[in-house]
Amino acid sequence: MFMLTHTYFLQKVLGAADIKDIGLDVFVYNIAPDLLTIHPRIGPDKTHKIRRSLQIPKQYSKSVYVIFHLLVDDLSHYGYISDYQEEFNTDSKGYSYIKGKYLIKSILELYKAIKKEISYSEAVYQSHLIIEMIYDLVILNHINSFKTIDLLVEAINFTVNNKMNEFSDTINWLYDLDKNEINEVMKNALLYITKEGMESIMNIEGRINLYKDKFGLKSNELFFYDGLRNLFQQAIDLIDDDELFFLETMQIIKNYSGLPAFR
Repeated sequence: MFMLTHTYFLQKVLGAADIKDIGLDVFVYNIAPDLLTIHPRIGPDKTHKIRRSLQIPKQYSKSVYVIFHLLVDDLSHYGYISDYQEEFNTDSKGYSYIKGKYLIKSILELYKAIKKEISYSEAVYQSHLIIEMIYDLVILNHINSFKTIDLLVEAINFTVNNKMNEFSDTINWLYDLDKNEINEVMKNALLYITKEGMESIMNIEGRINLYKDKFGLKSNELFFYDGLRNLFQQAIDLIDDDELFFLETMQIIKNYSGLPAFR
């Protein structure tokens, strides 16, 4: 799932537990597996390859919010909690893959129309990513009511200005990353994660452009854009359960003995 969905989920969990006096930096730890990939030398294979049952020392206790992110991703990708990042599986039973399988045919047809090659496994991968891209648009009313964008932007600024030593120490322990790389990520985050920037992509056109840019899709033909819009509208229509993924995910995490902080 994308950063705003992760942030909203954590807001809901902390709100339900009536935890009010908590530092804004926990929301940055929660998106760290995605945020760190801003750096060109840090990939998602590294940021998601942490044992979910990792024993966390007291001085690095906020690492639990990184683990929370990974558990949500596990349920989106695999349909269960794995103790490590698994290999890509075209038959995955994760939420985003189950929903995304209905997009595979449309993706293959779109590539064929613009005479661009794509394998079936790549189409499967893209189908799940489109579901994750579109999910926070489907729950946009909830995100707006929780002021999730404002919170995330404030959390980034708060962490950079007040908690960088602690954040760098914790992320260095967790990922063995150079502190200069961590500082570079956070400086870039101040530029990329702004209210205006986030709001500009909170629409179907913004997500279509993200998809086109990520996979290098280009065509001036009207049928191509219509095909993309129909693909993303199809994805929106597939997510007809709104909060069901959240409720099911939180129940599984609550029962997961490796993460007592979220019981």
